[in-house]
Amino acid sequence: MDFKLGKQWIEERGKVTQLIKRIFDDTDHFKNYLQTYEKGTVLLKEGEQLEDVYLLLDGVVELYKKKPHSETQYPIIRLTPGSFIGIIAFTTGEPSLTTSIVEHTATVLKIPKKEVNLLFEKNEQFRKYMDELILANLLDRFRNTIILQMKLDSANNKLRSERNQVQQAYRELKEAQDRLIYQEKMATLGQLVAGFAHEVNNPTASLLRSTETLEGRISDLLIRFEGQAKENQLAKKLYEAGKKAMYPDTATMREKMAEIKPLFRYAQAQQLRLLAQLPEHLLEELKAEKTSADKELGFYLNHFEMGKMFQNIESAGVRIAGLVKSLKSYSRTDTDRQWEEIDIREGIHDTLQLTSNRIKYYDIDIDLPDIPKIRANPAALNQVWTNLILNAADAMGKKGAISIRCNNDDEKIWVEITDSGPGISEDVIDKIFESNFSTKKSEVKFGLGLGLSISRDIIDQHGGTITAKNSNRGGAIFMVTLPLDPNEKYLLT
Repeated sequence: MDFKLGKQWIEERGKVTQLIKRIFDDTDHFKNYLQTYEKGTVLLKEGEQLEDVYLLLDGVVELYKKKPHSETQYPIIRLTPGSFIGIIAFTTGEPSLTTSIVEHTATVLKIPKKEVNLLFEKNEQFRKYMDELILANLLDRFRNTIILQMKLDSANNKLRSERNQVQQAYRELKEAQDRLIYQEKMATLGQLVAGFAHEVNNPTASLLRSTETLEGRISDLLIRFEGQAKENQLAKKLYEAGKKAMYPDTATMREKMAEIKPLFRYAQAQQLRLLAQLPEHLLEELKAEKTSADKELGFYLNHFEMGKMFQNIESAGVRIAGLVKSLKSYSRTDTDRQWEEIDIREGIHDTLQLTSNRIKYYDIDIDLPDIPKIRANPAALNQVWTNLILNAADAMGKKGAISIRCNNDDEKIWVEITDSGPGISEDVIDKIFESNFSTKKSEVKFGLGLGLSISRDIIDQHGGTITAKNSNRGGAIFMVTLPLDPNEKYLLT
């Protein structure tokens, strides 16, 4: 194909179309093919076979492509004067790829496809111009395709960048949301704990007062009868012994029961268990009484058991009172007193008290010498100690050891919490303080990956540091440092 007008076709379309128009003027066929169409007219539908060849002389025609599985039409190419409409369908013989709709009133040369070949045979110049027209249109489409592809690539890159930014923003928003949820839960828990402590404190105090009063009256009653009978004196001794009795381990209990049984052949199993807990001198006095029936023995042992019950009631009351005190201290949320002079050892002891159910099977080594008080937020620091201690428990499983130590120098105090667990993998040790990062297994209930992140934020707010490393003996070591004289900006946080 002799392609001479390509550049001219692209740059001066009007001139080329005038050349074609001149051919039709010479043959007096121009008026037969000249058509004018109003806006909205459909010249060629997508999927139709091309019946006519369209050459746009004036106006604008928009090409639309239907979205797959939909009737929605998308504009893809805007044709201006000099454009060949339906060029792909004309050159390939395949159905039209697009729908052609008049955008602005258009004047076109509409030549039936079957007449084009006749015109080619009759007019060599027309055939050449049409060849150039087709090739120039294809080149024009190709150029537009390249430009569109470049725009598409640029848009995709921009979209990819924006998508990454949106994903990062979403992750940060999710982390912030998780933090807010966690903090809200902690605040709600603090309110619940404070309310629970208040409600439990009153009946606990009443229990301890009543126990003290009842114990005093029983002791007074026993004193009144002390001189009246020898058995009453022994009963009082057994009662006092019961208040001080310690429950021996199982092996010692069995050994003692086997030793006592021949001395008290008529004693029942429950009575033998009580006898095995008596001091030797009271056993001798009971033996000297020569109690001949389990009923008489039961009279004495009931006093011993009553003393044990008072001891248990008093111990339980003191234990409950201690837990309530720790709960009240741990759950302080009074915003007017968030920052105060505190001894951080008190918060550590409160935390150990409250987590005792989780750590009761571990060996706990505590070395907390006297250290200066610091100005801090006690409730927030209690959360740090809780996170570190429970993380250690989760890492160790059902057995292990936790060591808690503290000390100070002229500028700071430090707290070191060590466990005997498997330690922290070197490939994640730098990530453990990041939000939503967790090494806990799926069966662990609380593995949100927020504990260490929140702990780091709390320590940062105090102007301190928190670090983690593996011990040479196995296990992990967490070190918290807090300044003795925190910068004023931290106190306003």
